[in-house]
Amino acid sequence: MHPCKQIYQIAANGKIYGTETGICRITGETGSGLNFEKWVAKTFNDWSYLKPGTIISNEALFTFDEQSELLQAKTERDKLQRFRTYSHIIHNGEWYCLTKADKPAIFNMIVNGAELVCLTETGQKHIFFKHRPGMWQLDELFIVPDIPGLVKLHTIMCNLMRLGFSQEEIKTGDYKSGRIALAGIDVWREQEGELMSFRGTALFDFAGWMLFISESEKEKIQQMYADKKAAKKITKKEPKKEKQTCLNL
Repeated sequence: MHPCKQIYQIAANGKIYGTETGICRITGETGSGLNFEKWVAKTFNDWSYLKPGTIISNEALFTFDEQSELLQAKTERDKLQRFRTYSHIIHNGEWYCLTKADKPAIFNMIVNGAELVCLTETGQKHIFFKHRPGMWQLDELFIVPDIPGLVKLHTIMCNLMRLGFSQEEIKTGDYKSGRIALAGIDVWREQEGELMSFRGTALFDFAGWMLFISESEKEKIQQMYADKKAAKKITKKEPKKEKQTCLNL
């Protein structure tokens, strides 16, 4: 089943955008919706993804909705919402629309066998209609599902975050020497050594998108740096020199 039809059946409550019949240029199937030529914007440039046809179906239109009352209700926002703004997951037959603030939930659903995973970094582009069934998607990146590999990479990356390294350092491999010294060079070398062969792969980038640690762990890191700063001040503090009194004889 085309992903647009899959999510429409679960989430759209049968919403009708149009009644013109024909073959959908997104799904390639016969259905009803709006005339494609009248609907498509001049800025649309993903022509290679289209199939022969004359309409955009109601199923596809749901994933292009720029003023969705269904999304507004689901996200409990005070105004109509854009479908493209959110990451979309189907897990145990239920639809979830999520943001980067929901990374723990996203990770847990993926490693527990989510049926459909379509994540977005910026929420600026329509990407859902490009989804490939059976693949994990992050914007234009498609990944063959590998739950053990994802868990391994994610665990190592989050462990490095707990040692005080930034997400940018972990993703690029460009670490600050001061942080390496604070974490301990042997500990850092062991963790980074396991990542090196994966950096630059699609699975590495996918895992790197959903890094997170708890608030208590963040506070621990802040305290660790505060203690280091305090210790540095103490070592820099020079002892007071005793005044020497010169006697004129």
